[in-house]
Amino acid sequence: MTRILIVDDDADILELLRLEFEDDPGCSADCTTDPFHALELAKNTPYDAVITDWRMPLMNGSEFARALRGQGCTSYIIIYSALEPGPEIQNVLETDADQYIFRRGNPDREFVELKESVRNTRKRGHAVSR
Repeated sequence: MTRILIVDDDADILELLRLEFEDDPGCSADCTTDPFHALELAKNTPYDAVITDWRMPLMNGSEFARALRGQGCTSYIIIYSALEPGPEIQNVLETDADQYIFRRGNPDREFVELKESVRNTRKRGHAVSR
């Protein structure tokens, strides 16, 4: 079973992603709009992948990825956001996150890319074992 944690301040996006991933019988997804709650979930649950937005009011994607890594999380971290890739995103990809998927407004294509990335987490050695 592939376990995924999804964090986005937009509840509609969360629901779409949850439905998309749970449509795959080999996946389960925990979703929250609160990155602090997500950090607590990640402390207690081994996730293969974490998908997070960049722009969130309580904590941005960079801060969230850094906090996950700081508490020892080795999950594959994907930032899925409409923010144009720039130097700040490149920096977080070099230090804390593993992948950036640009939310361009083509959810069918983006969801395929997200699901493929999550499917490959075990091949990359990011699966968490506790």
